[in-house]
Amino acid sequence: MRKVILGFAAAALILSCKKVPKGGNSGVLKMEEGVERYDSHEVRGSEHAGTATAHGAEKKSVEVDVNGTKLKAYEGGLEQKLVSYLSTDAYKNAADDAALKDTWYNFDNVNFKMGSTNQLEAGSAEQLANLAAILKAYPDAKIRVGGYTDKTGDEATNMKISQGRADFIKAELAKAGVGSQVLGAEGYGSKFATVAATASDAERAVDRKMAVRFTK
Repeated sequence: MRKVILGFAAAALILSCKKVPKGGNSGVLKMEEGVERYDSHEVRGSEHAGTATAHGAEKKSVEVDVNGTKLKAYEGGLEQKLVSYLSTDAYKNAADDAALKDTWYNFDNVNFKMGSTNQLEAGSAEQLANLAAILKAYPDAKIRVGGYTDKTGDEATNMKISQGRADFIKAELAKAGVGSQVLGAEGYGSKFATVAATASDAERAVDRKMAVRFTK
């Protein structure tokens, strides 16, 4: 009899753990390798620019030398690419903006909180500070900021979010004392997205980004 009672108790415990409130799966926050994900169509339009580099393999940390100042960054990341370009005469010799407009450099450590245009994820401010330091070291360099989303969600919302985030980065750089070197900020929504809306979230992550390019 004791074994029977214990059996019923165990079964009841299992059933109670499986109970989910009505509608409980809508908007459930999932954790995939420490990255926030929402599994709800209602908030999918919020999961856009600035999160692309939160996915994928672990990145190696390096120090980037900017005229004697050491910046902590990721190997092959934004800082290395910008300094590598600026340390040559390529920017100086570029004839005009047309010669620069097609080359964009993606942020790899600037991520916004879901749905926000002015709240950064932890660690993001450091890369903005690094960018400001690079611009100060190369005072003749001018840049533009771009914001991008994937193809999911309402496009009007995508445009609003991407523009808001681009404007925020421009404003932060101005606060850091390099505002005169940031000539513009534009949100492109999903205009340049290449991955289908029906693809997996991991595949679409490449389209959700913030980037900068040099300009004249």
